[in-house]
Amino acid sequence: MFTRSRICSLLLLLALALALDSCVTPGTPATRLERARHLSHDLQQLSPTVSAREADRLATTAIEETAKLSEDFKPFAHPWINNGLVNTGLRKRGLCYQWRDDLFPFLFRLNLKTLELHLASSKRDTWQEHHGIIVTAKGQRFEDGLVIDPWRKGGRLWWGLLKNDKGHPWVPLPWKLTPMVLRPLLMPDLYPAR
Repeated sequence: MFTRSRICSLLLLLALALALDSCVTPGTPATRLERARHLSHDLQQLSPTVSAREADRLATTAIEETAKLSEDFKPFAHPWINNGLVNTGLRKRGLCYQWRDDLFPFLFRLNLKTLELHLASSKRDTWQEHHGIIVTAKGQRFEDGLVIDPWRKGGRLWWGLLKNDKGHPWVPLPWKLTPMVLRPLLMPDLYPAR
């Protein structure tokens, strides 16, 4: 049951969201192509062993699939507004782990040989908990990886070196916390695909 206070809070949140922000657009195909080139370059800088072709495929897939997710989630530029809308029931989806869980299968299915994907979390079990994907060169230390974050910029893929992402102390997500939706990909022997 909605109390008057709850209704006022929801209306205030909605008015604030509309006043402060507008929906993010994923950009034109030309801008997405340019962003994919930049991401590919940054992936190739992880190690001389990284295949340029693989980096191109991963970059293009990450940018384009994030754009598709943006069309589905219709996010605002500030992700905390989206979280408020999801947490109050005004939106069904759009939390950081949902962006990550929806993007990860597309990247995983690229069957990368010179790059590795890692599920990661930051500040787990706090109100600032955040989830993303870390990309490393094959065999490279997790700490030297590149963060891929479709949530942070409201649906426009953000990336940067993990060591430079000072606001997020990223750690690998423990296997026991692997989301159920991703277990058939990452643990096929234990969770066969249906």
